[in-house]
Amino acid sequence: MRRIVIISRLAAKDWRHELTLSLCAVLALASMLTPLLVLNGVRVGLVESLRSTLLRDPAALIIIPAGSGGGFAGELFDQLRQRPDVLFVTPRTRDVAAEIQFAAKDGAYIPLTLEPTGPGDPLPERFGQSLPGGLPDASAPEATVLSAGAARKLSAAKGDIVHGRLGRKRPDGALETTSFTATVTGVLPLEAIASDTAFFPLSTLEHIQDYRDYIAVPARGWTGYPAPAVQRRYESFRLYARDLDSVETLDAHLRGLHINVVTKAKSIADIRMIDASLGRLLLIVASAVSAGFAAFTLSSSLAAVRRKDKMLGILRLLGFSRAALLCYPLCQTLLTCLWGTFLAWLLARGVAASIDTLFAARLTGEVLCAVRPGHFLAALGIGLALSLVSTLYPALRTAGIEPSLVVRDV
Repeated sequence: MRRIVIISRLAAKDWRHELTLSLCAVLALASMLTPLLVLNGVRVGLVESLRSTLLRDPAALIIIPAGSGGGFAGELFDQLRQRPDVLFVTPRTRDVAAEIQFAAKDGAYIPLTLEPTGPGDPLPERFGQSLPGGLPDASAPEATVLSAGAARKLSAAKGDIVHGRLGRKRPDGALETTSFTATVTGVLPLEAIASDTAFFPLSTLEHIQDYRDYIAVPARGWTGYPAPAVQRRYESFRLYARDLDSVETLDAHLRGLHINVVTKAKSIADIRMIDASLGRLLLIVASAVSAGFAAFTLSSSLAAVRRKDKMLGILRLLGFSRAALLCYPLCQTLLTCLWGTFLAWLLARGVAASIDTLFAARLTGEVLCAVRPGHFLAALGIGLALSLVSTLYPALRTAGIEPSLVVRDV
């Protein structure tokens, strides 16, 4: 072991002694690796930019049923809540019953679409509209979160109280109305939702639907027929996937249940296709670079060994074993690989910064070319493996040098 350490130190000193040749080898390796690291950085940065752009769309993770197919039972939503790829799900009442008129400050009544919400709803939470106590629940059915359009038309802000009215037709044909009061607990920005919408707990929407169906709601003092014994069915639902990959799995799962849905699965699949295409392109370029790097390492190591036949033969005369001599070309190759890869990474970082600066006007915080320390480690690991394989033959030739060569020359 001691002789291996000594031979490695001699190889390192010899590498520094022939600094011109060593720098040429380092620069040659860096010139091959730099374009590869830049190409990989563009692939990573472009895909991440596309994914982040898609994620900024509030509808990217939402899954909307294309039709009710006779309605959805409550068991479906209980099952969906148990899935790890589901972030949030809540059923929706009938569209015809999911509308209410609220009074603006000028006295006019503005119709608003009602949407169910609840704890964990990513749409209000993404824009920081949830209160410290969480989103409104059944214990506070009067609470609501308004869209920007609804708040503007009602001239309402967070903390305001808005007054609405509900109407229905009695069995005898007469029309009747009841008042409805809600406290605004938050206002969503325009980029969250463009329609005039008020978000309420599901229980509130169920009460409104029952009222319009002339079903009694004792909790609110609304009279009507007794609630039917049959299980409630829902017209639609709001479903959010946990991440972009989960959109595709949920799409497939729901279609397997014969539920047609509308999702961003195609856009996500397009990003995945771009990633795969760039990955294949990178693999082809990397294969060509690896072949060139292996040929360069083999030729340079073999040339170095042939120049130093006599010196290596002297080391054999001094008692160094064949195994120790194996380390001589391997050590020098590893030094070239280490410094060449490090220089390539520094150059690639500089090129990546230039690319991001060049396209800064078209970017909104994303990085178009991402060259990270992990890429350096990956390139170094692959480079070291190729170096060891490429230097194997020169190393074996070094170990096979006979001391008699030196004696004959003397």
